[in-house]
Amino acid sequence: MSAGRNFYGPGGSYHSLSGADGTRAFVTGCFADDITPDLRGVELMYIPIDDAEIDSQYTSGELKKLKEQERRIARREVENSVKHWVDFFANSKKYTRVGTVKRAEVAGEPWPLCEKAQKARVKRRRKGEEGQEGV
Repeated sequence: MSAGRNFYGPGGSYHSLSGADGTRAFVTGCFADDITPDLRGVELMYIPIDDAEIDSQYTSGELKKLKEQERRIARREVENSVKHWVDFFANSKKYTRVGTVKRAEVAGEPWPLCEKAQKARVKRRRKGEEGQEGV
């Protein structure tokens, strides 16, 4: 990291990432709040917000199936985001690997979704809108 000491050193804009696992921050974009490897609950940022008016257009079975589909897609989005960043740093000539962060066991309650990621969530689409086929 010596080549980037202005960014990663004391007082640098990314100093909180030095020697830390910021996996969650790279997924959420919340570098002030999410310097942790704990990805539990981060998929919520990709799951549409419940909306009583929209949800009432679905039968309980349809809504259950739709929410299961949304969770699968959300988990895939998180995996894709992590893979993107792993590949980015692994293939970058700008960043050299200087070590490995040892992960501690994740325990306790999952981290809440940061404000930025929470605000980016969208409402569920109305029944029949694009992307809702097969439900």
